[in-house]
Amino acid sequence: MNEHQKPSSRLAAKNTQAAKSKWRGRWPCNAETCSPLTWWRQLPPEAFSDTERLQLVNTIKRIGILRGGADIAAAMRGDAAAAIGAVLDLMPVDEMTLQVDITMTALVCAALDGNAAGALVVAQVIGLTDLGHELNIELAAAWLAHGKRHSAEPDKFSDAEVVLMAAFEEHRNKGDGA
Repeated sequence: MNEHQKPSSRLAAKNTQAAKSKWRGRWPCNAETCSPLTWWRQLPPEAFSDTERLQLVNTIKRIGILRGGADIAAAMRGDAAAAIGAVLDLMPVDEMTLQVDITMTALVCAALDGNAAGALVVAQVIGLTDLGHELNIELAAAWLAHGKRHSAEPDKFSDAEVVLMAAFEEHRNKGDGA
């Protein structure tokens, strides 16, 4: 840390480091060890500092569209509604593909910018998809909490949260053979 930083800057840097280390180890990866295109399925919203957010946006900007139509192109330019539409077009997600990772990363960018509907859809996909680890429901719950914090109607968001959490449990139980 630079000794010439203002005390508030040093405190902010210290808090960012504390937040990062809080999440490190609990989730399947951390931002330093896996591709930004996979962060959506491995990290909660609280693990994204301004640095990671910028890295996500820059990653999306560097990708050229080969196919996918107007929704994915608009989503990659930051259009939250287009990102939601593009993700819903991919449902159900049966396998992790580059198209899924790109589309979900575009949606995560919108959700991290405070789009509550985007966070709700991120949670829905995470909770109903086999991500290759057992933290789907916990990760989905983190995205739901993020969305609720940014929702203009938190009571309605809570209603959706209850329905989705029940669906996630049912999905998990089907996978367990119950």
